[in-house]
Amino acid sequence: MRRDDTAARMSGTYRITGISDVVGAPVPTSRFSRQIIDPHQAFFGGRSVLDVPDLRREFVPPIGPSVTEPGLAERWQGYDAQYRNEARLSRFWVVELEQATVFPPFGIVAVGDRIVRDTVRNPKMLKSVFPEGQEERFWAAMGSSTTPVEGGAVPPAYRVPGRSFLLGYGLADNYFNWTLRYASRVAQYQAMPDVVQLAVPMPRRSYVPQTLEFLGVPQHEVIHIEAPMIFDRLVLVSPMAFGRYEISPQIADTLRGHPRVQELWRRPKRRIYVPRRNVRMRRVVNEAAVEEALGQLGFEVFDNAEHSVREQIRAFRDAAMVVSPHGAGLSNIAYCDAGTPVVELVPEGYDQGVTSYRSLADLFGLPYAQLFAREAKPDRKGNRCNSDIEVDVGELVRTIGAIAA
Repeated sequence: MRRDDTAARMSGTYRITGISDVVGAPVPTSRFSRQIIDPHQAFFGGRSVLDVPDLRREFVPPIGPSVTEPGLAERWQGYDAQYRNEARLSRFWVVELEQATVFPPFGIVAVGDRIVRDTVRNPKMLKSVFPEGQEERFWAAMGSSTTPVEGGAVPPAYRVPGRSFLLGYGLADNYFNWTLRYASRVAQYQAMPDVVQLAVPMPRRSYVPQTLEFLGVPQHEVIHIEAPMIFDRLVLVSPMAFGRYEISPQIADTLRGHPRVQELWRRPKRRIYVPRRNVRMRRVVNEAAVEEALGQLGFEVFDNAEHSVREQIRAFRDAAMVVSPHGAGLSNIAYCDAGTPVVELVPEGYDQGVTSYRSLADLFGLPYAQLFAREAKPDRKGNRCNSDIEVDVGELVRTIGAIAA
């Protein structure tokens, strides 16, 4: 890579525009759409996501006697109705951009003086590129393609020759986001023989290089986006996961169906409990009692933090049932065999709508149960979704019995 001096002289004044405007041709957006276009055929063997059944069904989580949250049932009925009414099947698109700049840490893409709207989710992401800009101005720019984004000079960029593939954009510093928004696209990159470089975020977490190595990406093909980079030719693909409810069914092919996952040698099926240890939030205060009760039901304790990505994928792929508190480690249910029951333990104060793991369970054909747990210790920052919890062991045993029946 070589430093590009012209980029250092850019004013930093951009306009946010959609991918269709950037490439000068109609390109469907992936947000809130139930349609699809043909270019996905080359990557997924001709199977259209429209052929995938919509497995979302009305779901009223059981509320045990230990949970006293007022209005909890009504709140979750509202979440459930919204979840089932949201669009789910996203369009797929792929475009190639020339002289595209990618800004860390979120992979925001710009071409000339136009920022690709499809790679920006909120003004805070723009603040990472333009630290001197005003958030109010960013909000206005995201709402109108005529409002300029102004925030000072753009840092000098490096030029990357050849044809490259941007693995993802948005958050990656979380295992859920990394798995659903980045790792899910490795199969697409590997299906393009004429693309020889993979642009990925800086590996601030060990799961980044571990995942790439496991999925068979050679280290010499990886380019870490450590500073603004100008790519001569950049392949950009629609997101596999945009939000909690908008997750492409193609992820089943690119993650669970990836050849490296399928090639893992199998072990006998086993029930696993995934604890949350050495963490600062959403801890189970009576975990010893939970583990003892689950042990009597044939569960093994599997702590993701103590295992490599390969072993995590193998454990979930071979699981007969998964029980876990709400947390990023549950992202691994994407590798479970269809029909594997999942029980998620959720703080009673969780107020972010239907959890991502119910959405994943529906998508991957996993019977799902949600068990609310009493808030035992409030989150230190006031986020009730992250409070420490006390699980009603008797209610947990009954829930497992019901979902296993």
